[in-house]
Amino acid sequence: MPRSFDDIYQIAPPAAVKRLTAFRETHPCRTYEKEGMLYRVWDLGQGEDAVLFLPSGMGNGEIYFPYLLEMSRRRRCIAVSLPECKHMADFARQIHGILCEDLGIRRVTVVGSAIGGLLAQVYVRAYPEETEGLILCTTGAPCKDLPREDCVRWTSRKSLVLRYRIAPFDAMRGSMGYQTFEQMCPEELQDNMTFWRAFISETYEHSVYKKQYIHLNCIALPELYEKRPFAKGDLAGWGGRVLILESAGDQYYGERERALLRGLYPNAEVEDIGPHGQFALMADETRLIARMEAFLDGKGGAKP
Repeated sequence: MPRSFDDIYQIAPPAAVKRLTAFRETHPCRTYEKEGMLYRVWDLGQGEDAVLFLPSGMGNGEIYFPYLLEMSRRRRCIAVSLPECKHMADFARQIHGILCEDLGIRRVTVVGSAIGGLLAQVYVRAYPEETEGLILCTTGAPCKDLPREDCVRWTSRKSLVLRYRIAPFDAMRGSMGYQTFEQMCPEELQDNMTFWRAFISETYEHSVYKKQYIHLNCIALPELYEKRPFAKGDLAGWGGRVLILESAGDQYYGERERALLRGLYPNAEVEDIGPHGQFALMADETRLIARMEAFLDGKGGAKP
């Protein structure tokens, strides 16, 4: 049985909890249907300078709420939560449909972390003329030059599909959420990451459902690494700008894959965002918001 909001967030600093509840009261998400899939969408700010935020493996776009609050002061910011599609191309097509048909947005800079960064790369290849730029944070490079042995950790997830379909989902939530956080979170961040520990637990207990998790993490992600669809030069005619935010402490993507990602975007601006890997977006939001804002303002960042 999922815990209540108060039970989950009792470990978190009151000020951080207040900021989240205020965000939810002021900026509730809307639901859009595309091809039978339901997307939760947060749409803040205004103007033609739009930024699209794509989430990591939890699929919860609300994790970007601090970025939406700050960056929407000067531009339009959209975040989406991912439903149960089996293919990254389906996500890209449906999200593109929401932007164009429902929100009236024609061009975006796409921000993606981890799986969201992979989806961002699929999106720009599907819609290069409508993608202004990319901000890729702690993500991978399922490209043709990536050795198969580096793909195994992702392609092997296909074997979990049947197990996850049979297993009670309540029993899985702990290992996917709270326990995973505890295992991966750097020791020096444990004390000041209690809010995000609670947020991740709430996501897995209230927002993630079995079919969605299986499709995203055990079907769509492995398929991308099996096909390794990206190649050097496949965006040679694209005029957008790229910022790669990478971390030597990345818990998922090693140096070889990070180097290949840089090779896909040889003129990108690359910045090491510190040792905290997948936790960087949560641990250092103030600095990363400023860095993204500078990139969006055209201060640094090259064209491919």
